[in-house]
Amino acid sequence: MRTSKVTAGMALLSTAVILAACGTNPAPSHGGNTTTGASGTKHTTGGNANKAALGGGIKKTAGSNNPGGTTATAKNGSNTSNASTTKAAGTPIALTTLPAITAVEPFNPAYKSYHAVSSFVNEMGFHWMTQAPGIVYMTNNHNQITGVEATFPQNHGNYPWYDPATPPSILNASLAFYSEHLYFVPPTSITPGMSAATTSDLTSWTSFVTVNTRLQAYVKEPSTYKGYTIYGPPHGLGIKVLVSPAGLVSGFMVGEPAAWGWSPVYAEPQGQPVVSRNFGKAYLSVFMVEPATASSASAAGTASNTSSNNISSNTTTKGGSTTGTKGGGTTRTKGGNKS
Repeated sequence: MRTSKVTAGMALLSTAVILAACGTNPAPSHGGNTTTGASGTKHTTGGNANKAALGGGIKKTAGSNNPGGTTATAKNGSNTSNASTTKAAGTPIALTTLPAITAVEPFNPAYKSYHAVSSFVNEMGFHWMTQAPGIVYMTNNHNQITGVEATFPQNHGNYPWYDPATPPSILNASLAFYSEHLYFVPPTSITPGMSAATTSDLTSWTSFVTVNTRLQAYVKEPSTYKGYTIYGPPHGLGIKVLVSPAGLVSGFMVGEPAAWGWSPVYAEPQGQPVVSRNFGKAYLSVFMVEPATASSASAAGTASNTSSNNISSNTTTKGGSTTGTKGGGTTRTKGGNKS
């Protein structure tokens, strides 16, 4: 009971922080609504653009990555989908244009736990999150994902990859958190009337950094996560970016303090948090736009122990060797199946 109360409390705080960082409110009116984008400039959008709200519905039309254009309607602020619009769990999708949320549903077991928490914010989109702290995703009016966001406790430091302060009244999510947004297209192109054919920056790490210039400080980590290369902060907290063997930006990952409680949306079972350099122990929030396991990571008899600046996660496969990477790149190989 105590754990669930802590998680619920942190979820409410996290929602407030997300909305504060974006300069918007959770309940838009059906007429015009004033929202604030990443630059801190106020924007007014018409009633048709303001479809996302807590307890509201969103008519979501699949974008170019969801052939057929089947429409899915979200009720009571939660995600629903038509099975005919989704891909098999191990089938990659094209990322040349923005991915449709229905197309990435098979890669994200917690998909149906996400709900809308904001009106449309120019330079961002609609914000969707679960009832636990972790990765937030954003969508446009074509039901395509425009970016992701996460927040981090201020007492762990402020870093150059975090969002700049949003003037005049919101000091970078001042409710004891800093925020970090990562965009799949240039933020200025995210508007209510943006094209569904807008080219994404997910096609390579280089393209992604070109749009998200603060990631120039990120480093390639010595280990992997389920076959994906990890790019993350050289120190401190931040959203980790997963890149596929083909070079596509394929997923995003953050660690949340285990002391805040467990949620079914996390990647680990209850009571089995990973080691965290910053939090001691943490649960992972992971959001994928490609299959949960990289296609080239299926070689039998391998196992990887991913240890990074902030989080560690173990992946093991029976019948093979185990490699562990800890403390800055030292590799230890043991026989058997345990890591």
